[in-house]
Amino acid sequence: MKTLKRFFNNSSLLQKLLLMFLTVTITPLIFITVFFYDRTEQRLLELTYENMYSSNQQISSNVNAHLDNLYQISSMIYTNETLQAYLTQNYTNDYSIFEAYRYIDGLLYNLMTANNNLASITLYVHNTTLPEDGLFLKHITHENLPLQYLSQLQQTYGNNMFSNIVQDKKGKNIIYLGRTLNFNTQNQPYGMVTIGIYEELLYRLIEKEEQNKSVYLLNEKNQIISATDKSLLNLSFSEAVGPELSADKEVVTINGDSNLLVYNTMYHGWKTVSLTPIDEIMRSSRQTAMQIVVIAIFSLVLSILMIIVIAKYLSLRLRKLNRQAAQVELGNFTLLPADPSRDEIGQLSSAFNQMSTQLKDMIDKLYIKELAKRDAELYAWQSQINPHFLYNTLSGISSLAIQKGNVEVSEIVNRLARFYQTSLNMGRQYITLEKEITLTKHYFAIQHMRFDDSFMEHWEVDESLLTHETLKLLLQPFVENAINHAIYDNHTCLNITIRVYQSVHVDAPALILEVEDDGCGMSSKQVETLLSSESKAGYGIKNVHERVQLAYGQNYGVTIHSQEGLGTKITVILPLQQDIE
Repeated sequence: MKTLKRFFNNSSLLQKLLLMFLTVTITPLIFITVFFYDRTEQRLLELTYENMYSSNQQISSNVNAHLDNLYQISSMIYTNETLQAYLTQNYTNDYSIFEAYRYIDGLLYNLMTANNNLASITLYVHNTTLPEDGLFLKHITHENLPLQYLSQLQQTYGNNMFSNIVQDKKGKNIIYLGRTLNFNTQNQPYGMVTIGIYEELLYRLIEKEEQNKSVYLLNEKNQIISATDKSLLNLSFSEAVGPELSADKEVVTINGDSNLLVYNTMYHGWKTVSLTPIDEIMRSSRQTAMQIVVIAIFSLVLSILMIIVIAKYLSLRLRKLNRQAAQVELGNFTLLPADPSRDEIGQLSSAFNQMSTQLKDMIDKLYIKELAKRDAELYAWQSQINPHFLYNTLSGISSLAIQKGNVEVSEIVNRLARFYQTSLNMGRQYITLEKEITLTKHYFAIQHMRFDDSFMEHWEVDESLLTHETLKLLLQPFVENAINHAIYDNHTCLNITIRVYQSVHVDAPALILEVEDDGCGMSSKQVETLLSSESKAGYGIKNVHERVQLAYGQNYGVTIHSQEGLGTKITVILPLQQDIE
């Protein structure tokens, strides 16, 4: 997998385009061809099955019509009481025999005339006083009826039964419907009737449906009673053809070839069976599949040639752009020739030229100036008093003041030294809230020495929050602003209240710092400009606001509420940080 990935990454754009095209083209093409060929085969099998089943239904309907006719004739003879009387009467003279012949022959002759598809109607009787007429009437003997068929008829107890295929004296195949004639009241047989129908008549019903398939007509014992090959008559279907009839539809193998077998059963027990070779069904679909493959191969070759031409054209333009990018990397900002195309590569070339121009201008105009500015700022910073040096110097002044007996100077210097010591915080940006309050108290002490009793501070602090961390120097700029700007000229004592408590802001715990005074207040215009970038008077306040937003995001920061003559309240909103251990 890694080797393949490395090969792909190191291949040229032309090779990648060809590889991707072949992947996204051949794979779907093969899938679609196989899918549609498989679906076509399945659909052809379904359609062929439906046609075969419909054909079988039609054959069965026609055969049923003929069989029903035989059943009706059998029932008519079975229930004819006059015929029963003539066949069971004891004859003693020729006149009575003649009367019996005239009725029997007339009845059966009319039935034969009305049903010209019948091969024969024959009555067999035990009554020896009624001689055979040589046409319709015969005695029950082994010569006239085979023993096996006679035995089978005697076991039907008056029900209809078909015989196997029998050849008559002319060599024609006939199938007989036989029935025992009984006395209705005594259920005693007095004779038998057979009605013959030509197999040729049945074959004509299936012959017209044999188009690219073989059709067989089976009796209730699955013996073939009609087919194209007459040598199969009276053989069982499994013996003559091969497969067992186990399902309504199945693909069976006969002599090594697959065939679709469809059969349906009539209510008399007979069956119509159709067999169609699968190769015959699939011949048209395979021709279509070959046409699709030929077209697909032609399309693939043509597409490959086209993608090679297009890929070479695209890669040539991209190689020019790549070479120019390498020149820019080396500091050569020579522009590419203008690309007149408006496609993505043309737009990329135009954008690259613009980028090169802007980059060169930026280096010439901004980068060099920025370096000069940084050098000047560094020099200015180095020129300032080092805070650590200042802290050490203040400690020295405090010691000297104590030696000289000047306690007030020593105290104010000590307060200033502790203020710087806490604010430095070893260079760290965050301190505990307790240290922030201590730092502010040092600042208050220094200012009390300067302004005497001009102001008073009040503290409202939730001591459970003292261990939480915060940015340093958040309170001092606001206290300084209140002392310097909020005191009235009439020497009224200024009250400064500092509150520290927990609240909820933007659905999260928040730390709230408030500095409120009852001084002269500010106008709304002064409040609007105090946190603006143009403000110079409130630089410390603006600095706190910017530091809070840089540290915690735009949802936090400083808000100012003030009214002239009533005072000002500064609120600093911070997220509630974890305790510092």
